[in-house]
Amino acid sequence: MQATFDYTPPKCCHCQGKQIKYNFQKPFKIPFIEIGGIPSLIRLKKRGFQCKDCHKVTVSETSLVQKNCQISELVKRKTTQLLLNREALTHIAEKFALSTSTVYRKLKQFQFKDNFSTLPEVLSWDEFSYQKRKTSFYCSRP
Repeated sequence: MQATFDYTPPKCCHCQGKQIKYNFQKPFKIPFIEIGGIPSLIRLKKRGFQCKDCHKVTVSETSLVQKNCQISELVKRKTTQLLLNREALTHIAEKFALSTSTVYRKLKQFQFKDNFSTLPEVLSWDEFSYQKRKTSFYCSRP
């Protein structure tokens, strides 16, 4: 799917001066959710704006993707949902045409909190030696 994102230029965020339409950037490849079971990509061209006063160039922003990012918010949410359902990283990466490292970075953003206020009803442990006269302790919940 190909799209062009264009709108009237806002005021300059640096000096509040008037901006003019500058040019289109090369199309960004934004992975999107499956359409009819087929992975889809949006090739989005964003408009550049140049300030008449300070001559700084800015690029149009959309709610589809965050600034300086090329993965859509919907794909990020779907990835999070599948990670919570314990799907495999490679399966999620193939489904949304992402790399496994991208999915892994999303997994690393989760914060898991351990509850140490109570112990389980059953707790097993064992001592064993693994080198000369060195012992180790193993604890598990069945």
